[in-house]
Amino acid sequence: MLRRTALFIIHKGGVVKKMENLGEQELPYRIRAHHEWNTHGRYFLINLVLGADGLKELKNELDTDIDLIRPRLVRVRSCYEPKEKEHNLLKCWNSYKPPST
Repeated sequence: MLRRTALFIIHKGGVVKKMENLGEQELPYRIRAHHEWNTHGRYFLINLVLGADGLKELKNELDTDIDLIRPRLVRVRSCYEPKEKEHNLLKCWNSYKPPST
């Protein structure tokens, strides 16, 4: 499963930066996936870089993989991406001058 996922990412022009095995653990509750009840699962983290189109295809591929119970993709902001402008309410409030009467 990990090899298939890594090869899919590479074929779509992505880069696998890190793969981490968190081991087998008991699931917090029984989960039904692919017509089967599961009580244990193996947890993995894959740090990857992939374009938007490739991510959509990867999500579809992971959702249809019968070896995965509940795949999740989480976007992590890179330190090189520009930060969104922060709205400082206190600065805005302090700069307010009421109209003179």
